[in-house]
This record gives sequence, C-alpha cells and structure tokens, in this order.
Amino acid sequence: MYSDLYPELDSVVRQFVAAVQRALGENFFGAYLVGSLATGDFDLDSDVDFLVITVVELREAELESLRAVHLAVHALGSYPAEHLEGSYIPIESLNRADSVGTEPLWYVDNGRTSLERSVHDNQWHVRWILRERGIAVAGPAPKTFVRAVATEALRAEAAAAIVTLRNHVAVGLDATAGWFNTRFGQSFAVLSCCRMLHTCETGEVQSKHAGAKWAERALAPAWRDLIQAAWTERHDVRFGEKVRQPAEAAMVQETARFLAYAQDRIRATPSSPREPER
Repeated sequence: MYSDLYPELDSVVRQFVAAVQRALGENFFGAYLVGSLATGDFDLDSDVDFLVITVVELREAELESLRAVHLAVHALGSYPAEHLEGSYIPIESLNRADSVGTEPLWYVDNGRTSLERSVHDNQWHVRWILRERGIAVAGPAPKTFVRAVATEALRAEAAAAIVTLRNHVAVGLDATAGWFNTRFGQSFAVLSCCRMLHTCETGEVQSKHAGAKWAERALAPAWRDLIQAAWTERHDVRFGEKVRQPAEAAMVQETARFLAYAQDRIRATPSSPREPER
C-alpha cells in the first residue's frame, strides 16, 4: 500500500496501529504516516515516520502499554519494524502555535523502542506535512482537524534550520571525524538544504528529490554538480556503508560554501517566488 521497496511495510504499519489503538482505547484519535512516506521519496534508507494523535496527554499506564507495543513491533525483525520513528501528540497541543518547538512530545527515535520527551516532531513542517500530505492509517482526514500552517512560520523555521545545519557542517570542517564528514552526512546536508531553501521560497514542504530538482533549476548553475552528486550518493550506496565512510574533504568544504550561499540567498529573498538564477 505504501511502498513496494519493503513488502512487509503495510503489514507492520497495520499491526503497529492496531496495537496502539488497543493500548490507548478511548484516548486514541488517529494514526498517520508523515515524513518521506507522505512526501513521496521513501527509499531503502528512510525512516517509517508516524504521528499518533491522542485525545489527551498520555497517562503513565498508557506509556507502559506503548513501551510494550514498540518492543513487540521491533521484535518482528523486518526493516520497517526496526525503523519506526514518531511522536504522540494530544490534539489540543497540535493546534497550539505556542507549543511549536518548545513543548516536548513523547517520541520514539529511529531504531529504538523507548519513549522519551523530545520536540523533534513538534515543528511547523511536520504539521504542514500532516495536514497537506499525511496518510491516514486510522482516524479522520488531517485537514478536518489540523489548522493550516502560516507560510511565514514555515519559512522562518526552514531558514533557522539552514543556519543550524551550516553550523553543524562548519564544526565538521575542523574535526577528524563527525557525522557530517561521512558520505551520508555530507549528501544529507546538501539535500536537506535544497529542501529547506525550496520551503523558504515557496512556502511548501516537498520531498528531498523535488527539492533537489527545484534547486538544479532555480539556483546558480555553479551548484548543479554538487546537488546532482548528493542525489546520486543518496541512492548508490546503502546507509550502513555510507555512514562509516568519510566524505571527500573537498566535498565537505563545498557543502559548507553551499550552505553559506543558501543563507545569503534567504536574506535577499522576498516573500514572493524568485526567478531562477542565470
């Protein structure tokens, strides 16, 4: 139903959501797929991103039941079962602007089974994806209960994310090792920057592939080779190999320059869409 890359994906998602419904009972409102499954570029290295909407904040007994659910699903042993990542959010918090980026949710990180508090999914772009692209596994259509995300809020968040990404890559320039110095991290930085820059200039959240294709057309031609190389890197080698292999130093340095260029472009970008650079 969701992807032909992993035939077991649909079964895992259905089993997971059914178990969550049993664990939460009347506190269950809906379960939705977000992330790359919703935006359309799910691949062999993607997380299985989910959001579960609850009626009220999770209670301790429900947390204990959900811990058991995540352990049981992870034990199924398939890639989708071992790469669930997502959060549980009360519907009241979902439609509060003042909670974005500040109020931690109960969150399960990729590959783990424990629930921890994190703002990872309490972000404007996640709400946008849920409302505009979210896949309902159980529950009402997202547009019936999620308020529209203000374009300026989405743009501001993406611009801030580029600054953060630039800082992370800058640290890696002086380090002998680091996540952004790996082949996966370097290409991830370029593709994420393209995607966030696209959001800054269009007010939408699209897939990394759509962001990269847009960037090839809209940005200065000097960056085309870097963007194309990042997309090729994403698909040519599996994550387990790329995350252990260092990126070429020249590619990391070029990535740092690209992020600086993106930040400068944002400063000069008006609210209306820009024409491609020639």
